[in-house]
Order: sequence, then C-alpha cells, then structure tokens
Amino acid sequence: MTDRTPDPRGSLDERLSRELGIDVTAVEAHARLRLDLLRMQRGQPGQLGYVLLNRRHHPNAAVVFASPDEARRARGSHTLIDSLCKEDCLDTSVPDPATLSDLASREVILP
Repeated sequence: MTDRTPDPRGSLDERLSRELGIDVTAVEAHARLRLDLLRMQRGQPGQLGYVLLNRRHHPNAAVVFASPDEARRARGSHTLIDSLCKEDCLDTSVPDPATLSDLASREVILP
C-alpha cells in the first residue's frame, strides 16, 4: 500500500487552471449548461437541475445545479438561493425536467 500525501500544488483542477490561465471549473460548468440546452433544443429532456426564481425588482433567474434532486435540496439550504430569495424573490420552483421555455428570458446563474 502506498502512502498518498496531498499534493502541495493543489488539486488537478487548480493546477490546470494555473497552467492554462483559465478557471477550469467554470469552463466545465458552462460546457454542461450548453450541452443541456442543446439536448432541450433537440426535444430531449434537460438533465441538469434549475431553481427558477421569480423576482420583483431584478430579472427572473435560473440557478443551475447538477440534477433536479440537487436543485430541490438547494431551495432550502443553499446560501446563494437563500440570499437571492431574501433580496426580492416572489416564488421559486424546480421543473423536472426543465424545458427551454422554463429558461426563456431568465438570467442564468452558475454557482
């Protein structure tokens, strides 16, 4: 058995981000969102989870999560969702599956 000590230079994503000069985690999140939107454009169900926020003084928003189950859990326990709801939220929902019409005219937020 080998002893694996943590790499002092950080995780693989952190090292890649440094070497490439981009935020690899953010790029992956954008790619997952684009793929999900393509699925929906083809008439297939979306696979990501979206917390839809209807807001009073700001554009309505959709916060993206890895799955509908994760989005449902986030409605009551995610600091970003809680903060957005405190600002001016009128209502939240989690469509399952999401469709393009659910996301139309919404600001999309990748936490």
